[in-house]
Amino acid sequence: MNRKLIVLELNEVPDRVIEAFVEQNPYSNWAALTNRSARFIAATPDTIQLHPKLSWQTFHRGVPDVKHGYKEYNQIDAPGKGVYPPVWELLQKAGKTIGIGASIGSTPPPESKQNLKFYIADPFAPTNETTPDYLSYFQKINTMAVQHSGRNVRSGGFSKSDALHLLINLPRLGITPTTCFKTVKQLVSERLNPTRIIRRRNVQALMTFDVVFQQIKNTKPDFCTVFANHVAASMHRYWAARFPDDYESNNMPQEWRDTYAGEIDTAMQEADYMLGKLFRFARSNPEYSIMVVASMGQAAIEHEVVKNQLIIKDFDAFMSMLGMKNYKKLTGMEPEYVVEFSDSAGLEAFKEACERLKILGKSPYLKPMNDTQTAFLVEHTNIELDSVSMGNREVPLAETGLSVEPIQDMSGSTAQHIPGGCCFVFNGFSSLAGHGEPNKENNSIAVTSAIMTALGVTPPDYMEPPVPGIVKAISEQPDRTEGNPVGGLANA
Repeated sequence: MNRKLIVLELNEVPDRVIEAFVEQNPYSNWAALTNRSARFIAATPDTIQLHPKLSWQTFHRGVPDVKHGYKEYNQIDAPGKGVYPPVWELLQKAGKTIGIGASIGSTPPPESKQNLKFYIADPFAPTNETTPDYLSYFQKINTMAVQHSGRNVRSGGFSKSDALHLLINLPRLGITPTTCFKTVKQLVSERLNPTRIIRRRNVQALMTFDVVFQQIKNTKPDFCTVFANHVAASMHRYWAARFPDDYESNNMPQEWRDTYAGEIDTAMQEADYMLGKLFRFARSNPEYSIMVVASMGQAAIEHEVVKNQLIIKDFDAFMSMLGMKNYKKLTGMEPEYVVEFSDSAGLEAFKEACERLKILGKSPYLKPMNDTQTAFLVEHTNIELDSVSMGNREVPLAETGLSVEPIQDMSGSTAQHIPGGCCFVFNGFSSLAGHGEPNKENNSIAVTSAIMTALGVTPPDYMEPPVPGIVKAISEQPDRTEGNPVGGLANA
């Protein structure tokens, strides 16, 4: 039986968070599956920046950031683009069928549609192109949700037409009654308790999973991915509430800790739902193995209470202040913004205008991606601001498109990126624990080459040698004589 693989890309989740959740939830899917999985640590080798916009490219392309050259979301070109294609394209060219479920760095789509069963771009994609086409109804909502879930979660952004198209297509998109119920429950909950609006990120992750999982069930590709970011978002903000003793000095007030102590575990509960669905699928389709992997992890950092933050509330007004025309705003992660110009002269003019702009004495920090695109930051927190300087003139804040917004949860980042993230493999029947090395860090590139090897495709010479235990875990034929596992999966 040829093995197939589903990769759940659970962004930035380290073993520390998994073990803490399992300790509190011993009958969860997490507990049952991690007990019987082959467990590893996947550590990114990146040196330019520890960030998922680089580390997922590293994992997918099988080379570190200094070789592939991708540094930003929405970056469609880089020095290593043609030299180091993503793993799904290598598998596709080798004759394997593939599916791509919102993986970071999956823009643009594969040039060839041969062996492509489905494609949903990452939520930062500049277009809503999908395969099959009707998935674009969801992708449009998904990218809008990212733009409305930056430092604060905001309501709105969707037209009635967008919402109607989504509702009409719910059945074939695969968004389940369970997720619909949780969505309604979330909306009611945040009306009763406004702090709960932050949990909309969890609902977005569930919808994405449902849509991708429907495609997996319908098409059964040899290799596919599904990306989820909701746990990472909670960890960044609420680590100091869930793990208050990780700090020499925890600067967050006790009331804040009490309010947000359950947010990481709530996000993990939704991931628990995903694991249960994947396990049941693997039992019904024994040719499949499941890998759960993070391209890096998180850990506690020094932090402060963040009462407000400067954002660009009206992008067109901001660009007008700078004298810019012929541009397109691309999706970014606030307070980082991404803009594309029609030609290189437009980008050069933008650079010059930003040099003249001073916000509390500082200009925006630019990170050019190519000749026409750049990311830029206007990062200021805990400030009072009435105006900015544009050359020799003062511009009132109300005319700049900028806004000093109160932060809903008073948190900046109480955790940040570390190289090592979770990695474990399971199937629907066998215990694979004997193949694992749970305390050993493995180069995430060696995880990528292990995936290819286990699926019968020789990795390129530029990749690291595969992790033997991962190859064995994915390759192992399930022992169907083993009974149901104990714990959360016993009744799955």
